[in-house]
Amino acid sequence: MQSAVNRPWYREPWPWFLIALPLIAVLASAYTIFLASKSPDSLVTDHYYKKGLAVGGDIERERHAQALHLSGQISIAAGRIDLKLNQPVATETLHLMLRHPLSQQKDVQIDLHRGTSGIYSAFSPPLEAVRYRVHVETADWRLAGVWTPGASQILEPGV
Repeated sequence: MQSAVNRPWYREPWPWFLIALPLIAVLASAYTIFLASKSPDSLVTDHYYKKGLAVGGDIERERHAQALHLSGQISIAAGRIDLKLNQPVATETLHLMLRHPLSQQKDVQIDLHRGTSGIYSAFSPPLEAVRYRVHVETADWRLAGVWTPGASQILEPGV
């Protein structure tokens, strides 16, 4: 009968397995902290009160667009964004904001200029194929909607 050979503890697999479990948890926690500190949350703001007050102004502009029965259709073709309103307005330039769903750094702001046909257009930067939150506005009214580049979308007040 052979006796069991006493090997040192570091030659056994079970102690290493038991050490590895908490070590993996510590490393994963350190990586999570690294990711959290590298990219701050853009959804959290220090100016929540000012942003809350601005919402009231946006609602008033959307109500004004509703009172005017204003809507528009946005599309993109050949590197140009076009916006056709359902009725003429006196403004020569409209401000278009495309808000990226994931990153504030990828938001796009463009001024659309009215052409001779009454369609507002501008050259478009390269856009990702994601669902942008769209705002077309002047100082008096605002239209909103959700739009994926490559598709045509109706914009209405209060969306």
